[in-house]
Amino acid sequence: MAATDLENQSQAQSGKSPNTAEASPSKKNDETPADQKAQALMALSTGKRHMLCQDIPAAVESLGEACELMSVEFGEKAPECAEAYFYYGKALLEMARLESGVLGNALDGVPEEGDDANDSQVEDPEKVTEEERTEVEGKVGEAMEENFDECENAKILSKHSKDGKVTTNGDTNGVHDKDGESEKSEEDEGMEGGESQEEEGAAGEADADGLKEAEAEKSETDSVEGEKKEGEDAAAQEVEDEDDPSNLQLAWEMLELAKMVFTEQLEGEKKGSITPEVKTTIEKKLCETFLTLGEVSLENENYVQAVEDLSLCLDRQKASLPSDSRSIAETHYQLGVALGFHMKFEEAVVSLEAAIAVLDARIANLKSKTESPDETKKDNIFHTREKEIAEIESLIPEIKEKITDTNEMKDESVRKVAEMKEQIGFGSSSSSGAGSSSSSSTVKPISAKPISSISIKRKAESDPTEVAVKKASISTSKTGSDPVGSAIERAKNSST
Repeated sequence: MAATDLENQSQAQSGKSPNTAEASPSKKNDETPADQKAQALMALSTGKRHMLCQDIPAAVESLGEACELMSVEFGEKAPECAEAYFYYGKALLEMARLESGVLGNALDGVPEEGDDANDSQVEDPEKVTEEERTEVEGKVGEAMEENFDECENAKILSKHSKDGKVTTNGDTNGVHDKDGESEKSEEDEGMEGGESQEEEGAAGEADADGLKEAEAEKSETDSVEGEKKEGEDAAAQEVEDEDDPSNLQLAWEMLELAKMVFTEQLEGEKKGSITPEVKTTIEKKLCETFLTLGEVSLENENYVQAVEDLSLCLDRQKASLPSDSRSIAETHYQLGVALGFHMKFEEAVVSLEAAIAVLDARIANLKSKTESPDETKKDNIFHTREKEIAEIESLIPEIKEKITDTNEMKDESVRKVAEMKEQIGFGSSSSSGAGSSSSSSTVKPISAKPISSISIKRKAESDPTEVAVKKASISTSKTGSDPVGSAIERAKNSST
C-alpha cells in the first residue's frame, strides 16, 4: 500500500497522472475491427440524418469521416464504401450550392460592369432648381471676384518689392566716402560676397539635384520590388488554389468513385453472386449517382458532360424502372435543362415534354389505383394518392413554363444570328434551324425555374478533354495513388 502511494506521489511530482495514457493502453489501440466498422456506420448514419435536416456542413464532416474509416477498414474499392462515397459527394455538391448562394446574396443590388448606373459623385445639374442655380451662380461670382482681387494685390506687392530693391541699390551706390580707398575696398568686398553667394547657391542646387536623383532611384527600386512581390504572391495563390480544389471538384471525384464501385458490382467478376434484390438496389444507386454527376456538371457549366451522364442515367432507368416512375420524369427534366443550356433547344423541348408525359401517366395510374410503388414514400404514413396527384399537378405548369422559356431562348438565338449576319454583310435571312443543335454558342441562355431545388451557377465551361482525362485517371488508377484518401484529405483541409 505504501509502495503504491509512493509511486503515485512520484508521478504527481513529475507532472504525470496515474490515469494518463502511459498508465493504460490508448483507446484507439483497444478498438477491434468490429468497433471501427460500427464507428464508420455510425458516422454514415449521422451524415444521412444531417442531410435530411439540411445541416450540410455537419453532413460533410460526418460523411467524410465515414469514407475515411471505411476505406481503411474495407479497402478503397470495397462495395461497403460505395454508399459512403455517394452521400459524401452529394453533401459536397450541396455545400457548393450553399457557397454559391451566399455569394449571390452578397452581390445582390451591386450593378454589373456595363450597367447604366449613376455612380457619379457630382449631382446631376439638370436636376437643380432655378433657386439653387441662382444661389450657386452668386457664390461662384463672389469667389471669382475675391480670387481676382487677391491676384491683383499680389502683383502690386511684387512690383513694389522690386522697386524698393532698385532704390536701395541706388542709394548704396550713391554714398561716397571721403576716402577713395575705402570706397574701393567696399566694392571689392561686395564683389567677393556676391561670388561666395553664387558658389553657395550652386552647391545647394547640386545637393538638391543629388537628393532628387536618389529619391527617384529609391522609388524605382521600391516599385520593382513591389511588382516582384505581387508576382510572387499571385503565383503562390495560384499554387494554393491548385492544391486546394473546390467542393464541386471533390464532389465529382467522390461520385466518380461511387460510380466505379457500383459498376464493378453489377458488371464485374462477382456479378453472378448477387441476388436480384441486391442487384435492383445497386442499379437504383448507380442511376442516382449518374443523376448527381449530371447536376455537378450543370453547376460547373460543363453541359456536354451533363448531357452524357443524364442520358446514361435515363437509359438505365428506362430499363429497370416502371414507365410511370417519377425518377424517370425527373431525369427527363434535368436532361432538358442541360440540353437547353447546351443550345440544343429542340431536343430540350422534346425531353421536357417527355417529362410531362410520364407525370400524366402517373396521375392516370394513381386515379385508377394501378400506379407503381414509390420507394421514397413507402415509409411516409401521411402519404395518400390524392396528395401525390395534387403534388404532380403543381409540377406540370412549371415544366410548361420551362418549355416556354426554352422556345423564347431559341427565338432570341435566331434573332442574334440574323443580326450578326447583317453586321458582317451576309443579309438578313435566317433559317428556322438556326437555334437548333448546330447554332452558335455565343448567346447565353437565360435561367428558368426548375421543378427541384437545384440552383445552377454559371462559370466558365471546363474542357471536356480535361474532364475525360480526370475520369480516366480515377477509374483506372494506373499510378497506384490513393484517390480516395487524397480526396478526403483535401476535403478535410478545405473545410478547416
